[in-house]
Amino acid sequence: MVQKAETKKAKQILHDVIFELQNVSESMQWFLSYDRLSELLEIRKEECLRKVYQFKSAKPQMTLSGGFHEVDGDLLVDFLAWNLELDEVAEEFLKGGIFFSERPLYELRESYKSLIQKTIANHKLDQELILLLTAATIDFDDAVDSYLMDKFEIDFFVRRSIHQFLEKFDIHPEYGAEEFLYEYLKSLIPTKILNFRDITREFRDRTYYELYGRFREAKKKKKKKIVQTVTTEVKDLLAFFDLEPGANITEVKKKFKELLKKYHPDINKKGEEMTKRIILKYNRLVELIGS
Repeated sequence: MVQKAETKKAKQILHDVIFELQNVSESMQWFLSYDRLSELLEIRKEECLRKVYQFKSAKPQMTLSGGFHEVDGDLLVDFLAWNLELDEVAEEFLKGGIFFSERPLYELRESYKSLIQKTIANHKLDQELILLLTAATIDFDDAVDSYLMDKFEIDFFVRRSIHQFLEKFDIHPEYGAEEFLYEYLKSLIPTKILNFRDITREFRDRTYYELYGRFREAKKKKKKKIVQTVTTEVKDLLAFFDLEPGANITEVKKKFKELLKKYHPDINKKGEEMTKRIILKYNRLVELIGS
């Protein structure tokens, strides 16, 4: 009976934390100070700080900055799950529309890819148009790009996959989730993570066979040139984050969080555009380092 009462109280505290973040959230950007967190946890500030420092001992990547920003959402989720002894913290944050961990974001990316592939698979090929475009371009993929852009709107796939995602997880969209997810997907489209040609590869191969009656040959990769280009790009991206060559993912993430906090709209009213640049460059750098 006592355990049930404690669990019920822990769930109420979690609800109060989420409600607090929803109230202060602007386009899913928020800050929860340790002072306010202690009030929500119904403990003294000293006790709250003791718990935070105890938690940090197992999270060396965590930086102490007076509280948790949205970029520390994964840490806040883990902290609350540990402190309240609840398993559903990440799920409730997701439903509350205030923070998305990597797992649901991965699911969103896969849903976006699947939506494109299913839509194009059911599309009746306009052979006259694709042949015309092929004759007007040197590269077959360029012709297919033009064809698909003529027949479909990328923005439709982005918004449709977001709509399905919000419905599936019953997410509250009024705290900026829809806008956040839109910017998130759009920032990944120019990268290898959501590369349009990779997503539509099967359609391209099938179209080539329908037009010419044979399979197309794989392009020969110029390995040396690619390696040099990637190395230069990584170097430039590391320089943007004020990091030395050879920096690992943990160091990149730490710098990423520091920069986001510096240009957070709550601190820097002119930092919105810079924040978008930081996120785009971070996604690209993580992609290159991890590949």
